[in-house]
Amino acid sequence: MSDSSTSPSVQPKRRGLAIASLIIGIVGTVTCGIFGAGAIAGVIIGAMALSKANKNPAIYGGKGLSIAGIVVSAMSPSPGIVAAVAVPNLIRPVVHSSLPMPAPQDLLESQQAHEAAAIETVKEIGRAQVIYSVTEGRGKFGDMAALVASALIDRNLAADSGYIFSTTPVNIGGMPPMFDTTARPIITGRFGTANRSFASNETLVIYVADGSVELRGTPDNREPVGGTPLNDQGDQPRLIPCPSIRGQR
Repeated sequence: MSDSSTSPSVQPKRRGLAIASLIIGIVGTVTCGIFGAGAIAGVIIGAMALSKANKNPAIYGGKGLSIAGIVVSAMSPSPGIVAAVAVPNLIRPVVHSSLPMPAPQDLLESQQAHEAAAIETVKEIGRAQVIYSVTEGRGKFGDMAALVASALIDRNLAADSGYIFSTTPVNIGGMPPMFDTTARPIITGRFGTANRSFASNETLVIYVADGSVELRGTPDNREPVGGTPLNDQGDQPRLIPCPSIRGQR
């Protein structure tokens, strides 16, 4: 038989701000937001309650109440419209502060995965171009639509890759058929999808350059300007440093 006097007491979670926000919102719907002040106050108090519940869930509760208070306050007639416009700006820092910031290593691994996949995709497009040229192309290369129509590459080849791919035939009289394949990251930087661009052509050599750039050679010089053969540089993705929010020291 347990002794209830020795059992630890469970402290109820604090919900005062959340309840206050909801009450102000309900009252505001009847009083037209108390001339605007009530609606705005309800939104602000609700945002504060939501922030506390996100940061210290063991102490503060009422997350649902605070969200309801924000919504009800923002829906107050007329003056509440002003509050509704302010809601996104008030909620955004609360939500962002409650989300975990990706670790630098996680960001690097994600970019590394995207870059490795982009290299393989460029190689796959090159193999498809070779097959196309000796079959339906009759000695010439095709564009992306032609390769897809010939079932040499999948239509969704680049889905969720973080890159933009293109392959373009280069047919000039008196010169052998050529093609340029490019792969550019959609977003670069610390929180980008990747930080390097890749390219290839009928030589099937993979070229690389920093940033999001179109790497293309000329008919007379097939090595893209600004590009370096991948094997010469090494396949090492880069994580772009993020400047301090508080400024440079």
